[in-house]
Amino acid sequence: MGYDRGSQAKLVKEASDIVAVIGSYLALTPAGSLYKGLCPFHHDSRPSLTVDPKWQNFRCWACGKHGDVFTFVQEFEKLDFREALHLLANRAGIKLDESDPGPSRAHLYEVVRWAAEQYHQCLLDDVLAESARHYLGQRGLTGKTVRGYTLGYAPASGDWLLTQASKAAGITLQTLEEVGLIARRSGPARRAGSDYYDRFRDRIIFPIRDARGQVVGFGGRVLPGTAAAQRGPKYYNSADTPLFCKSELLYGLDRAREAAAQAGYLALVEGYTDVLMAHQCGVLPVVATMGTALNSKHVQQLRRFTQRVILVFDADAGGATGVERALEILLRHEIDLAIATLPEGMDPCDLILREGPEAFRQVLANAVDALTYQLQRLLRDERNQGVAGRQRVIDSILGLVVTNLASGSDEQRVKEELILAQLANTMDLPHSVVRDRLTQLRQAKAAGPASAAAERSPASQPLPLPQTPPPADQPPRQGDAASQYPRRPAPTHERELLELLLAHPSYLPEAMGLIAVDELTHPIGRQLYQMLGELHARGEPADVDGLRLAGCEPALVRKAMSLREVGLHNQAPGDWLTRIAAAFARQRAKRTQLEVQKHLQAADHASAVELLKRIQQVGRVAGPPGSTTGG
Repeated sequence: MGYDRGSQAKLVKEASDIVAVIGSYLALTPAGSLYKGLCPFHHDSRPSLTVDPKWQNFRCWACGKHGDVFTFVQEFEKLDFREALHLLANRAGIKLDESDPGPSRAHLYEVVRWAAEQYHQCLLDDVLAESARHYLGQRGLTGKTVRGYTLGYAPASGDWLLTQASKAAGITLQTLEEVGLIARRSGPARRAGSDYYDRFRDRIIFPIRDARGQVVGFGGRVLPGTAAAQRGPKYYNSADTPLFCKSELLYGLDRAREAAAQAGYLALVEGYTDVLMAHQCGVLPVVATMGTALNSKHVQQLRRFTQRVILVFDADAGGATGVERALEILLRHEIDLAIATLPEGMDPCDLILREGPEAFRQVLANAVDALTYQLQRLLRDERNQGVAGRQRVIDSILGLVVTNLASGSDEQRVKEELILAQLANTMDLPHSVVRDRLTQLRQAKAAGPASAAAERSPASQPLPLPQTPPPADQPPRQGDAASQYPRRPAPTHERELLELLLAHPSYLPEAMGLIAVDELTHPIGRQLYQMLGELHARGEPADVDGLRLAGCEPALVRKAMSLREVGLHNQAPGDWLTRIAAAFARQRAKRTQLEVQKHLQAADHASAVELLKRIQQVGRVAGPPGSTTGG
């Protein structure tokens, strides 16, 4: 199954000529054996992007973006690898085999798209939806918005969608259940002929789209004053399905992504109608979560489109956990977070309806960075508490630093210094005093069980972080697990091993037989080598595309691609592997010699003799000391 997936990716890549694909996005002109164009990834005034039809890759010599056809589509369309694979497959007319005994992913998309249309037509035409149409009109949403976002209505009967499905070709109960539109009855409620029921009943339906604009799930809002409003939650989302994950998706992102690039930010609000009203009035860089708090997966999504996020809180909710959570994210991720506060008792939709879109724009324009906002709030709360209150303010901010900001990388140290400088300036204290207090809190956290218990509290739980390091020749980014790794170049023979294997994967089994994973000393190289070995052991493609399909962190994939580009230029991979293996053998011999010296110094002559025999064996494999690994 794994090699089938790899073969499909290879087939799609071979069918997607990089000149044709990039040429469909921007103008390319011939330049000798290459093509040139304006780079879309930075403000390019002269053609800095080159496309090489021979090697099927691209590179911008100004901003450094480079890669293959998948990389270009991922970067330009802001997609992950699987989404780019599907896009290019559709472009090439290739039907991907999902390797799944159930309905294909493409069919699941068709079913949720069908359901969205059924709900939409019900809202527009059915007498059952009269109260829903009245409510949306009261909220100020126009017919153009309702149609443009395909809002819908699910009647209250409990079997309305099931009835529509019974009249439609190709819509099965199994598929409706898999995409979360129906559910099985249980217990006494289950009776002959009625094993299923509609999950959305008597609710306005908001189709949820991914960043590409494909419907993947639904959000339902109860109508005020109805029976559903008395017995159920105000908002009800699709359960997680193969298409829908509420902890990752952002409502309205498909419409907001381009505006975010122009405005330089995305504003995060709480409700679907808040997004719709903002978009309706021309404030487009606005999105909403699926009723969940902002988390690391959301941040990863947001960072694909902008580096600045404005969290919009009402006057009450912005005071406590919301802002503290925002500060945790600010400390753990490389993103600029600001806080915008609405007038008390209003949400964005109310504000726009009562005071117009300019009032909401002003709220966004007045947003302040999360740290400044929290400091102002804490000082306001402690304003009559004297020295003890000011101490609590300092400890509150420094406590977040201790819990959420690991020390190690240059970026983390700079961020820490900036926070300490701002805190010292705000509290009118010497920087050294604040620094000393941070040291005390870190020591207390390391030593005290009470601090450990505090760290385990829900408000201070660490966000999941990427598990793979960035390229060794780039500084680690804030929020990457790789910040713990040393910023040093890999030894030449280790780097060349990966260049060889990523360019010529067929040599991996032979290399794994000659060189153990733990012989690689550089952590990034060791991790790459281990992942390639694991892919091969599972029968999956052990190459760059295999790393992508396995969900490898993009930074590590970029490093692998750079290594592969170098390796492709070596036309004698067999000889190259022999020289690399000899270099590793010489390293083993050096380590053994050191062990011999230790045993001799300790007068352990028997062990020393045994080690000398090993050195002789290794030396016959390694060759003369003067040989090189250069290919």
